[in-house]
Amino acid sequence: MSRGIYVALSGAVAQGTALDTTATNLANAASNGFQRLRPVFREVLKGATTKPGSGLHYSTVERTALDTSRGALRTTGRALDVAFPEGVYLGVNTPRGERYTRSGALKVNASGSLTTASGASVVREDGRPITVDPLREVGISPEGNVLQDGAVVAKLRVVKFDPASAPEHEGEGLLVGRGEATPSDSRLDVGALEDSNAPVVGSMIDLVTASRTFEAFQRMLDTFGEIDRKVLSTVPGPTE
Repeated sequence: MSRGIYVALSGAVAQGTALDTTATNLANAASNGFQRLRPVFREVLKGATTKPGSGLHYSTVERTALDTSRGALRTTGRALDVAFPEGVYLGVNTPRGERYTRSGALKVNASGSLTTASGASVVREDGRPITVDPLREVGISPEGNVLQDGAVVAKLRVVKFDPASAPEHEGEGLLVGRGEATPSDSRLDVGALEDSNAPVVGSMIDLVTASRTFEAFQRMLDTFGEIDRKVLSTVPGPTE
């Protein structure tokens, strides 16, 4: 069997992963605060000898990286809408433990809990859920304070991570931390929301590019397979 078929196969598998991440980005193009995924490719040299240029080069997806660049801001004027500086996240409580988000469309439910749009409980600096009087006016200050009738009732848990240990997507607009979360005193943009940094047009271009590259590797696989079939059908077998 031609060794080239393994090179083509590794490329097809890598592009399959790229297609998956691009599809995720496209599906979240309208999600507030979503940070797109980028596949990180790595070239692997196999079967090398002492002869220069020998060996086969395989591609693989080493990991998927989070693009932490800030999306465009959209003014809403709503007192419970907040946008976070680049690299800063809001702490929330879930059944799986503390998670993080950049989706700042907050609301107060019927029991007085401050939550995200998806229902995750927003927490204060000590990690406990924030509760307010649901019948009184609530807002957020640029310093991250939760205000009720002008008085501070809690402070949002706003954190940042070391650039080398950015959080990872978990689904439903939530991220899980890979490193230690440290408090951040960055000022927030109140009355605004951050759009996804994976716009539809860019995601569609990435999807088409990954799809065409995947198809090219598929054609290579078909070609190598046809070569192997011709070799097997034309080369005589061993004589007895």
